[in-house]
Amino acid sequence: MATRRPLTQFVESYRFWDVTTLWARERVEHENVVASALARGVICDGLRLQSIDDRWIKGNDRAVEFKGFPYVGYRADPNAPMCVLRASALDHLLGIVNRADVPSREKLSEEFILRKDFRAWLVRLNLRLPTFWFGAVV
Repeated sequence: MATRRPLTQFVESYRFWDVTTLWARERVEHENVVASALARGVICDGLRLQSIDDRWIKGNDRAVEFKGFPYVGYRADPNAPMCVLRASALDHLLGIVNRADVPSREKLSEEFILRKDFRAWLVRLNLRLPTFWFGAVV
């Protein structure tokens, strides 16, 4: 009999607030605590957060839809791949980390985290992989 993997293990990316909500529920912590930790991960530790999938930009014939927002490239680590973020999202993340602003669901509504980037960040910091995305650790 084959072992079934949870469907969440097939989800390639989640929005920032979906990760926040699911991880907060799993950790039994307030969403603002988890969102602040994720913001610090992006700004200080190199967790990749995206507003636009960079696969759409690199040599692809399809037009990228920018929806009128200004975008910036950001990387916490000069050797890490660049994040493409809405300028307003980056400003808000910096505010969370530098001024202890309250994380806003609305200001981070478009941003997403790829499963592989989240895993790499967790492994780099020696944190346990959350079951909501990676299943139970065997």
